[in-house]
Amino acid sequence: MVNDFLTIQRDDSRMRFAFFTGWILLLAAFAAAAAETIARTLPGGSGWVLSSAELWRALWPGAFLLSEVQIVAIAPWLWDPVISSVLTLPAWLLLGLPGVALAWACRPGRDLSPEAEEELHEHEVSLFFYDDLAREARQWARDSGEDTDIDDRLPTHDLIDLIDGRDYDEDDDLANHPVPEFVRPSKH
Repeated sequence: MVNDFLTIQRDDSRMRFAFFTGWILLLAAFAAAAAETIARTLPGGSGWVLSSAELWRALWPGAFLLSEVQIVAIAPWLWDPVISSVLTLPAWLLLGLPGVALAWACRPGRDLSPEAEEELHEHEVSLFFYDDLAREARQWARDSGEDTDIDDRLPTHDLIDLIDGRDYDEDDDLANHPVPEFVRPSKH
């Protein structure tokens, strides 16, 4: 039981690490796209897309040359056909594709437990509850033959008559009605 929990926890921490690594790669891809845009606007910038090698050489030429020398010293075939062909791709694509893949494949909450799935379903039902009630009310009004174009949200003033117990005509003077003073018309 404890070993299963530790395995799940280790897998969960690996998934989170891969997820955040994917987001870091995506941020680096956006930064590379911005750097590429800036490099194209400078004098001597050419083409629509800069390769990763050109961008690396422009941003950090010492590291590019050092990497090339070290890799050629270890395995000359690795630099020329393999790495140099990969570096012909734009940096935003080279960083963005694995970033999207890691962030999408390792996102947390991807697999829901039955309890979480039930809770999600309850939230969905509560979100659409008002819409369901309104639809049923409209259907009931159509079935009972009532006019559905009438706006029944307007307040009625039957409450005053209900409280007072008397029935007022529209011709009565408003000053005699049992309404609060702030509602009465001013006598200017």
